[in-house]
Amino acid sequence: MTLKALVGTVKDLWRMRSMPAQVRPKDTRSVITDIIGDESQKGKVLNAGPILALMDVVAGAISYRLSMGAAATISFDRVDLVKPVFHGDHVRLEGEVIGLGKSSMAVQVRVFRHDLKTDTLQHTHDAIITMVAINRFGRPRECLPDLFDPDNADHCLKMSELAKQRKDLSSLWRHEQDTVNALPFIKQSDLATLQSKAERVAVSDTVVEVRNCFLPRNLNPHDTVFGGDLLVWMDKIALHCAQKFTRSEKMVTIAMNRVLFKLPILMLDMVRMRARVVHVDHFHLEVEVEVFIHSIISGGERKSHSGYFTVLNLDDNNKFKPIEKGLKIDETNQEEMRIHMKAQKRRNFEGEDTNLLALKTRILSGEFAADQHKHQ
Repeated sequence: MTLKALVGTVKDLWRMRSMPAQVRPKDTRSVITDIIGDESQKGKVLNAGPILALMDVVAGAISYRLSMGAAATISFDRVDLVKPVFHGDHVRLEGEVIGLGKSSMAVQVRVFRHDLKTDTLQHTHDAIITMVAINRFGRPRECLPDLFDPDNADHCLKMSELAKQRKDLSSLWRHEQDTVNALPFIKQSDLATLQSKAERVAVSDTVVEVRNCFLPRNLNPHDTVFGGDLLVWMDKIALHCAQKFTRSEKMVTIAMNRVLFKLPILMLDMVRMRARVVHVDHFHLEVEVEVFIHSIISGGERKSHSGYFTVLNLDDNNKFKPIEKGLKIDETNQEEMRIHMKAQKRRNFEGEDTNLLALKTRILSGEFAADQHKHQ
């Protein structure tokens, strides 16, 4: 054990000595391509889960290479659907670092699908993912270089400014959510005017829970559950919760907001996942998903992950379909009044993250140009 610890220390020191003082953004780029989904379902809309898993792979590969060692996913700050992806599609994911801290890395990932009819690459998803370099103990490893390109200094300065704005926005988002918990009493008049709905139910009546554990095939090199596998599961329960609420199977996840990775999940952990509808608009709704882990060895339950999924309701022709059901407002239930207030404050942030994307949508050139298709 002493020898193993000594070898680990030497490796950490070697990484620190080998780390350059600066790295150019373009040198952090990475691309993966794959045929996605089930061929037997070819042509049908693909759920967001498999795309999220591939996003995590791209961000992880970039982070491992840049930090010259282990890295872990901290959060999916924002994921937006631009166009749907279908089973059997050839997809292309491009990632690039857009912000660096002492140990943290902000990676922007863009997804494209090859449209066979037009022979073009269509932009389908955008995401910002935060990773952190970790040591052999799973603690943050402060070793990262500065993100700078002397040949493109203005662009790097803009990226630095956007990174600060994203950090400030994230702090403000957390502050706004925490402020709601401190309110002594929330009245119905404190909430925005409700849309007309044929039926209303309590948030507690929308809850869906699942419980399961992961297998060795779900583990990453650190012997913890691969974040992409967990995201697939979270998206699946969010979608089911939305479908149960609307009694409609034609629904699709169009956005994901502030999915936080607070604790790693081990193979011996029993995992409980809870989803509930926390806001309903005319065509879409928001589902909160929380993940709890119960250690078989030490016992006790702790929250490990949480996030918000926006799900769109569609008709048989894939057109927007109104949601007839809404959520009940009851001042005697202050816990649910706080849920409504937090959802209202989150809506005030819609669009802010998208405006802070550092990179314009484009197909990477040079060695990363896997094909010469046009793109839309």
